[in-house]
Amino acid sequence: MSEPTASVTCGLRGEQLHSRAAAVAKGGAFSPGFTLLEVMISVAILSIALVALLALDHQDLQSVIHAQDMSRASLLAQALMTQAELAGFPDLGTQTGNFQQMYRGKYPNFKWRRAVSKSGVFPDVHKVTITVFYGPAFADSFDLVEFLHDPNWQEPQ
Repeated sequence: MSEPTASVTCGLRGEQLHSRAAAVAKGGAFSPGFTLLEVMISVAILSIALVALLALDHQDLQSVIHAQDMSRASLLAQALMTQAELAGFPDLGTQTGNFQQMYRGKYPNFKWRRAVSKSGVFPDVHKVTITVFYGPAFADSFDLVEFLHDPNWQEPQ
């Protein structure tokens, strides 16, 4: 007498698929759940995906910080240029400094340089270049250039 087996008919062709119940009926051991290998592979795939997501999050955060610093540098450069405009026609030369006098304790990671040179075309115009340095070791910079006219200049006769 043969042992009874359980089978399931599946598909259009009527193929026989033996179920786990059939394996148990034949005396085989059936353990519901996942094997250790399946769990280890799943954890490895999940950890690779999480590391990739964390790396993207870190990169996004660095981009936001860099954009904020660049925006601050542009606003600080514009403030310095406004001061140069209000002070009158600037003398030729270079000046450097930080923002502690203007904004005490607010921008410790920023410093500036103002270079005034002749325009090269018009004798009554000076080129004013404001450079704001920022970032790690002040490696990044933002430049603002403006040409200022001397209102007191008289054309030679």
